Amino acid sequence: MAGLFRSRLTLPERARASLAIQTGRALTFLLRRLGRGATALPGKAALVVDPLLLKRLTAGRTVYLVTGTNGKTTTVRILCSILESLGTPVITNPSGANLDSGLTTTLLDHLPLLRQKTTGENDVAIVFEIDEAFFAKLAVSLGPSICVVTNFFRDQLDRYGELAHTRDLIAKGLADSSARVVLCADDSLCASLARGREDQCLFFGLDQAAMQSGPSGAVTESAFCTFCGTRYQYQAHAYGHLGHFTCPDCGFTRPQPDLSFAPAAPDPREQQATSGENSESQTLLFHYHGETIRAELAIPGLHNGYNASAALLAAIAGGQAFAPAADVLGQARAAFGRMERFQVDGREVCLILVKNPVGMDRALDYVSHATDFGAAMLLLNANDPDGRDVSWIWDVDFETHLLPGPLGVSGIRAADMALRLNYAGKPATELDVEPDALALFDRQLALCPSGTCLYILPNYTAMLDLRASLVRRYHLREFWRKGG
Repeated sequence: MAGLFRSRLTLPERARASLAIQTGRALTFLLRRLGRGATALPGKAALVVDPLLLKRLTAGRTVYLVTGTNGKTTTVRILCSILESLGTPVITNPSGANLDSGLTTTLLDHLPLLRQKTTGENDVAIVFEIDEAFFAKLAVSLGPSICVVTNFFRDQLDRYGELAHTRDLIAKGLADSSARVVLCADDSLCASLARGREDQCLFFGLDQAAMQSGPSGAVTESAFCTFCGTRYQYQAHAYGHLGHFTCPDCGFTRPQPDLSFAPAAPDPREQQATSGENSESQTLLFHYHGETIRAELAIPGLHNGYNASAALLAAIAGGQAFAPAADVLGQARAAFGRMERFQVDGREVCLILVKNPVGMDRALDYVSHATDFGAAMLLLNANDPDGRDVSWIWDVDFETHLLPGPLGVSGIRAADMALRLNYAGKPATELDVEPDALALFDRQLALCPSGTCLYILPNYTAMLDLRASLVRRYHLREFWRKGG
């Protein structure tokens, strides 16, 4: 264990930590031999043996923490790609298991890398996605160098409560931290976290010229000032409550982004060169301190432009230069279940995780404009990781983006989703409600002509369950493996 622990440990502490590591790794081996993902249980068992193991393993390391409602996993994936492309070894939690047990399991999976005696630029970076509710506790344990907060959207009200409460949980984690903090300038709740720690904060956001001008009628979340309660006024908006906001009473307003981005028309030469290979990419212009870089991102959607900006600014905050970091952005790929694509019998399948009204609205907007649309299915579960309350589906604007043709519906709360779609205008005769998600997958895939795509919009546990079946059938990469 020499060199593994960078903090000084007594002999009993070292023995206890070593026993915890052996326990966790043995359980990981056993579970994966049984075909299980083993993303949390090994870490949970190790922490029972040594409750301080997570803190011991990360002491003295460069730690990036990424939290927020939407986009955590994709932001982490892009940030890791940037760092690795620039020569920094990375340890991360690709499964999205973002509680202390999952993070500990991840470190146990990467003990050889932690044991390496590397220093300076070649030292390992730890990049963790963190659950919002656990951020305060974990930030104290992990002592991060960089904290990224992507956004705040209403999500799992039965677990997090209202948005202001979620924001306060994050603020508590930042309270005693000296970390650099990367925040979304366009999200009023997110930007409010800079109050009192302005010197630590950096902001990313959409170029105002790329926003839709005028107030948004869709601002139903975070509509009132965090500090005085007055309704915000908007000069321009992106989507949801993201935009250029100003409080007319106390003057709190959208901060000037340190890094801004804007969608750009793809270079015709690049488009021709990559035709048939990277049709799902987008071209973005990034502006940072007077310098502009044009970059390709192989993950579509405006929301992923925000995720890429968060990752890019986090890399800069961690010491990477802007131009090289932006230049390697195109090497990033979608995380499992987040715009993840694979081919089946001359068709494509695209998994798009959705878990709250804004996420579903963005997914429906993307799918409704997809030129390769063949068919779609929506999966709705109500397990603890999803949130038991599924009333959020009534806040989704299905009416504006009602997908054509027969729609497949499955999951524990399939009846709720079918009812919502019916109220949105989808005839019952065009709804295929099937408890067996894999059987529904087969039927919906059969509806797709060759060269088109079956779009699947599941929430979290529904995505994991279906993807596990597809992994076995089509030999997809397991999500816990490198690059998964």
